[in-house]
Amino acid sequence: MDTFTIKYNPFNGAEVTLENEYITESKLTELLDLLRSQNKALVWVTIPIQHSHLIPILTELGFVFHLCNEQKLTLICRLQKGAYAPFAPTHTAGVGALVQRDNGDVLLVRERIMNGKGLKLPGGYIDLGEKLLVASQREVLEETGITATFKDIVGLVTKFPHQYAKGNLFIVCRLNPITEEIHVRDTDEIEFACWINPEKFIADESSSRFHRHLVQQCLGKTGMSESDYEFDELPAGNKEMFLI
Repeated sequence: MDTFTIKYNPFNGAEVTLENEYITESKLTELLDLLRSQNKALVWVTIPIQHSHLIPILTELGFVFHLCNEQKLTLICRLQKGAYAPFAPTHTAGVGALVQRDNGDVLLVRERIMNGKGLKLPGGYIDLGEKLLVASQREVLEETGITATFKDIVGLVTKFPHQYAKGNLFIVCRLNPITEEIHVRDTDEIEFACWINPEKFIADESSSRFHRHLVQQCLGKTGMSESDYEFDELPAGNKEMFLI
């Protein structure tokens, strides 16, 4: 069908790419009939934002929303009752950085949304496709200007609900500082950063109980370090393994 490109997958499904933005309902019905005749269970169709006018047509045919980002929306249609649609994301992933220098001080920041009160660990969301190791180092550099190297994972927190009815995985990484001079780069988000004695921070009730607990519990603990495991080349992408 020259209007579509179809890729079949191991879930007895068809991943459809639309080759023409001017697609009629009859063409889509013809596509679904073809896939039913092949006993396929599920259809994926991804719509770029410039073709969003097709969404009402697809939903009328039984498609529902599945995945979304700023530029495209993936819809699915179950051709068989109860067909399994693998992996609609349920969690966001964030990283917190525990950076401690030789004299014992830990690196902390104050975000502008904290209204001038308290301190917290540097950190933020892990970008799509970004390695955890890289994300932890990037967040420290952006929020404090400190260059630091990943050492190990010392904590893992799960929360639900978080934002937009999703769960959240918050991974606490320990990093070793290479530099110590603070120079905040992300001044839109971060009010200031500082080195502080951890006991002083733990006792400071104006700071988040959550972050004070993390510092108290993670200091001095043995964590999971990066493994030298060699992943298969395919599929290509960023892959990491951490072991104690």
